[in-house]
Order: sequence, then C-alpha cells, then structure tokens
Amino acid sequence: MDYESWTKDELIAKLRSLDVKCSSEPGERPASLADPAKRPAPPSGSASQTGSASQTGSASPPGTPRKRKGRMVDFDFSRFPQRKVAFKFSYLGWPYHGLARQGNALSSEEKQQIELSYPTVEGALFKALAHCKLITSESTCDYSRCGRTDRGVSGFGQVVAMYVRSTGKFITEDEAQAIVAAGQQHLITRDAQNDGRPVLLPSNEHELTYINMLNKSLPPEIRIHAWAPVAPEFSARFSCKSRFYRYFFPQAGLDINAMQEAAAKYEGAHDFRNFCRLDPAKQIKNFERVVQSAKITRVADKVVFVGDGASEEGVWWQLELRGTAFLWHQVRCMMAVLFVVGQRLEAPDVVDRMMDIQATGGKPEYEMASDLPLVLADCEFDEADVQWIRVRSPGRDPTNMVVLDRIVSKTWGELNTQAVIASALLQSVRDTQAPMLCEPGSLDINYGPWSVCRKQLIEADTQTVKVILGGGAIKQAKKYIPIMQRNRAEPVELRNQAWLERKTANKRARVGE
Repeated sequence: MDYESWTKDELIAKLRSLDVKCSSEPGERPASLADPAKRPAPPSGSASQTGSASQTGSASPPGTPRKRKGRMVDFDFSRFPQRKVAFKFSYLGWPYHGLARQGNALSSEEKQQIELSYPTVEGALFKALAHCKLITSESTCDYSRCGRTDRGVSGFGQVVAMYVRSTGKFITEDEAQAIVAAGQQHLITRDAQNDGRPVLLPSNEHELTYINMLNKSLPPEIRIHAWAPVAPEFSARFSCKSRFYRYFFPQAGLDINAMQEAAAKYEGAHDFRNFCRLDPAKQIKNFERVVQSAKITRVADKVVFVGDGASEEGVWWQLELRGTAFLWHQVRCMMAVLFVVGQRLEAPDVVDRMMDIQATGGKPEYEMASDLPLVLADCEFDEADVQWIRVRSPGRDPTNMVVLDRIVSKTWGELNTQAVIASALLQSVRDTQAPMLCEPGSLDINYGPWSVCRKQLIEADTQTVKVILGGGAIKQAKKYIPIMQRNRAEPVELRNQAWLERKTANKRARVGE
C-alpha cells in the first residue's frame, strides 16, 4: 500500500477504520499497529500519527492508568568540568536580612529553616545555582563576594566568584599538548577543582547561558547582569580595586554646601575607627582606610527617572563614595555625621575632630544613618582580570539585556506606583480640614488645611530637636548634645582585650566541666 501518496484526511480515515476493527476483533491486532517499525509514516508536513489519534479519540480507554515517566536520576556532576567565573548582579535589599547567608544555607534542614525565616540575597542566589545544577555545594565551589552589605542595603553592581558547571570537555594529555603546540593554550584550563585534568573551554557563545538560567530561577528583585571567565586565583574580595557606594536623600532643608565641605574631609587615608561599628570578635587593629572620592551630587543629574519636585522634599541628592575598602557600617556612620552637619547642628570640622584619635579616645555615641537609601553601586576590577559578558552573541542577540530591562522596568513601575499612591495619601492628609491653633483664652475655633496647622506646630515647637537619619527616619530629642561632648566607648584596644579575656575564661570553664 503506497501510504506516502495519501492525503492527511485519507490517512485519518484509514486509522479510524483500523481502530474499529481492533475494537471488534481484539484478537486480531493489525501488524502495522503491533509493530511500530511497520507503521505507515505520515507524509511530510502532516500531523503525526500520535497527534491524529489523540484528535480522533483513539487514546487509551477511560480508567486505563497512564504510564508514568521514569524517575529523574541524580545529576552526575563528574561528567562535566567546572570553570571559575564571576557574576555581576543587582538586588533590592529591603526584602532581605542582608547579603550574606547564615552559614551554608542549603546544607541542612535547620539552615534551610533559618534561611526561610531570615532570607538573604546569597540564600536566594545559592538556591538558584543549585536548581540550575551549576554547583555541587556551597562549600566546595570556592565562593567569594566583593562587598558584604547589611540588612536593607541594596546593590547595583555586586560581584561574586565561584566554580560552576561548564559545557567544556575533559581532554587527554596528548590533546592538551597538541593544542598548546598550536599556540592555543588560552583555551585550556587545569586546576584542582577539576583534579588537575586538562579542560578544553568553550567559546563564550557556546558556554551555558548563565544569565538566562539564573534569572529564570531568581526572584525579580535579584538580577544577574553579566558574567565573566576569571583565573583560578581570582577573588571577588581581594582582586577588587575599589568599591563605589551611593546614599540617596532629599534636600528637605539641609545645608548642602556644608555637607559637601564635610564630605571632602573624608577623602584620603584616615583612621575611621570613630566612623564604624566595632566587632571585637574580629580583633581588627588597623582602622585606616583610603577614601578615593566623596562628593555630594544632585540625583537628577545622574538618574533620568527622578526629576526635581516643586518642594525641597522632591529635590534629591546623593553621597557618591569610592574607596578601596570599608569598615563595618562605615558608610552609614559617615552619612549620619553629614546629616547633622547639613542640619547645622554640627560644623563641618567635626569630621576633623572625630578623626583625631588621640584627642577623641573612644568613639562618641551617635546613631548611624538608615540602611534603606544605601546602595553598593559598583565594584571595580582590572580589565585584564575581568571582562564582562552581558549578551550571548554581541551585536546579534541582545535578549539578555531586553529581558533585564523589561523586568527592572516592571519593578520600577510597581514601586513608582506605590510611591505615587503614598504621595497622594500624604497630600490627602495635608489637605484635610482640621481645627487651627487659637490664641490662649479664645473660644473661636477656625478650620483650615492640616498642612497650615502642621506648619504652625513646627514653628511653635522650639523644645524638640529632630535629627535626620535618612530613609524617612527621624530621631527626636529634647536637646541636641554635640557629638564631641557625648559619652564615649572604651578605646578599641581595651574592647579587643576584654573580648579576648572573656573568650579565654569561657574556654577554661568548658575544659573544667
């Protein structure tokens, strides 16, 4: 029978007649259906026989159990070589309890429960890496991070490095020698992560689609921007040349010129022990850090999506801070001092006095600025060490950037809408008709917009000092005490020594038990 010349309708009719025959004569199943090799192939461009049968109701009778797909076998990582790469990514920090995970977030049920209760950016990242089968475990991928950010702090250009699965292939020593002899030694890597075996690396276009794979598994507030092949000895922390931070704040009556004068005093190499939070467990003895630049600039000049409003609350500024490395909470402490300078509660030279370690002694007590407006904007590396890859095929396939823009635009649209709604609510409250303040002894009560009454209350309140902390946070006090007149912590050396003594005493107590 020449089935190849049959039309699609003729083949379907034939199948239907065979189904009828099979159902009426169960003992006489046609050979063409019993043996798949003898089944007539549908003509080119037509629907497959399986598809046609499903459309005509020739599937298994009702009640017949469907065949289950085979169980997924464990992924065999030993079949694939690994290569060291760096990832550049962004994240919005407010949904997370900081960047750093609590130990190995996926190593045990206890750690996973902690990660669920206190989610971290790294916890989400490692879940995505494990889901994509890019790493075997957190502890064996030689992981390093550039800058550790605290709870609420965001990142635009955070960088991490690790070993991940690659589409490269293991080759023999003879093959490796032949490639080296041809002058293509840059195509081969050999390191302890691959047990010293030579690996032939793929071209960037033929490597796994790391950006696409991870972004599909990550929440929308965490986005991979780029990846780069790096050397085995590369460290995201120690190979970094500089870190760039931005801290956003509205003008809101601040003396920007005074803040700019004070910010300039941060530049250079200084001892910043009075501008950080001390952790005696780390036993840090050197608090000198190099700030390469510290400038106060208008946000509208840098971010096109933020315009200047009609009021001071709508005029936004930012501290742009670049340095080689920073201490714990250093940027937030520096910003807290700039805020009191901007409020004219302190003179700009308070920075000089706080940097005078001999005169200051211990760190004065003051509250650091809010975490919300702080962003790790970028991490700088030598171009010879890191060359970022943002798209799979430069000049031909911009898919990664298209998707990145779409997701970030959606996030911005949602948050911007929330901001507008909150602004409208605030305006509604300010427009509410409320009883105005009246003269003492007067019984006449007049009504007017709450905004007018609020202004009167602010002007009449001379007993309360409102210290700006950023991110909408304000600390109220009956009296402002200058920083250099406040109580001070013990000197760093004494606090470190006290911690060591407690540790030694606790160790001896455990041994005695």
